[in-house]
Parts: sequence; C-alpha cells; structure tokens
Amino acid sequence: MRKDCSMISYVILGITFLIVVIQISIYAARQRKPLTRDDINDRLLAALNGGDKGRE
Repeated sequence: MRKDCSMISYVILGITFLIVVIQISIYAARQRKPLTRDDINDRLLAALNGGDKGRE
C-alpha cells in the first residue's frame, strides 16, 4: 500500500515537472519581455475606461 502511494506521488511530481518545462519553453519561444508596472497600469486603465489600448 505504501509503495502505491509513493508511486502516485512520483507520477504527480513528474507530470508537474513536465508542465513547468513546457510552460518555460513556450515562454522562452515567445521571447516576450515581462510587463512593467506602467504597462500593467495602462492596460488596466484602458480596460476600465472601455478603450482598446490594452490590445496593442
């Protein structure tokens, strides 16, 4: 019984690791720089005001 639980834990850890690696590789492939606070503020204000500046 104890071996079954540990195998399930290793499977979950393996799947989580693969998901993280895939997400990092997708992010690196896009080579998108992270948004600055000013960019986030501009997008939020545009969304709240009904503008479409956030879609640039």
